[in-house]
Amino acid sequence: MYLGRTRWISGNLVTFCDWPRPLATRGTLWHRYAVAVTTLLVAAGGGGDAIAAAALSPLAPGGGVGVATFAWDRLLVDPLPGPRSAADFAGLERRNDWWQVTGRSRPVAPAGSTLPRLADEIPFPLILLDPSGGARSIHRQIAAAATELGAEHIRVVDVGGDLLGRPGDAGLRSPLADALTATSCLGLPSLAWIAGPGLDGELPENVVVERCADATVLSVDAALWEPYLAVLQWHPSEATTLLASASLGTRGTVEIRDAGIPVPLTARSPSVHELDMSAVCHANPLVPALAQTESLSEAERLAVGVLGSTELDVERVKASQRRERRPLSGDDILGTLPRWDEAARERGIDYVTYRRLAEALGNVDVPTLRALLRARRPDRAAGLLWPTGTKPLRAD
Repeated sequence: MYLGRTRWISGNLVTFCDWPRPLATRGTLWHRYAVAVTTLLVAAGGGGDAIAAAALSPLAPGGGVGVATFAWDRLLVDPLPGPRSAADFAGLERRNDWWQVTGRSRPVAPAGSTLPRLADEIPFPLILLDPSGGARSIHRQIAAAATELGAEHIRVVDVGGDLLGRPGDAGLRSPLADALTATSCLGLPSLAWIAGPGLDGELPENVVVERCADATVLSVDAALWEPYLAVLQWHPSEATTLLASASLGTRGTVEIRDAGIPVPLTARSPSVHELDMSAVCHANPLVPALAQTESLSEAERLAVGVLGSTELDVERVKASQRRERRPLSGDDILGTLPRWDEAARERGIDYVTYRRLAEALGNVDVPTLRALLRARRPDRAAGLLWPTGTKPLRAD
């Protein structure tokens, strides 16, 4: 159980462990990395936020980071609903009360995960957050990893801003993962980074910006993404791809997800809003409500009580209705694509994500589709997004 101080936050009694002093670095895991790790970045929603956390690392105090994340992938990667636990992997490296994912780690079938490949392509230790013990266990994992890595600060990274969602928000689709992550950082020296307001297609940009009224705003420039553009060529994250695209100067309306949600890329898209965790608790009542949970199922029950449903409900339905990927016929795809592009332009769409395009064209395999378009339409397939027209839209 926790030993530490107790506080009331938004009507919930929250007990926190005392923040441990950083371990001596010589001989520890931290000492093996080339940079002094002073900030641990914690991805709020899973793999896509983990990429964003790595890319945004130069904005963190000290510059060097470790990245902690759930293994919570889209169903096109992992056919099982919800996040994976440490027991769902082989080859994790067990540390002091936390697990590191490496390129040698593998999900145990039938589970899937993007994390082992990601671990090989980012220059920081990648920490798996196991949610099976609820917020109390995740809190201990984050504190232990931060201590062993020598971190003095924590930043919770959420691309889009659904971390600030609340009951009654019509577009809120994935509230549990973000809230559970943020809850687990309460009582630690942490701040929230809301990157790319509105880019996840859940809360509109203006709503996110309004809820970040007291935030410090940091700019995100193109140079931050140069080491990660190759990762975004294979990783299915949509919100992080939109953040990178906006940072590279792309402007216009992007259609995302299987529902075809239009998301604008604006001058405010390439930004990070830095908030106190107390402001997150004030905006999102689910965050303090989850603080004492001791299992994922308990966290889910509380979330349903607060919000009415969670992303797990949707994932279970989709998993039961999974369509087989159809065999890719290049001629069929290239024949259908001009008509689909024209219809998208009539809807006011300037770009689509490759995930959205693959689902719209018949649930085809995303990497195969990208390879086909790079080979047959190299003038339009060079970027992170597929343009529905021939002239890309850029920032002035």
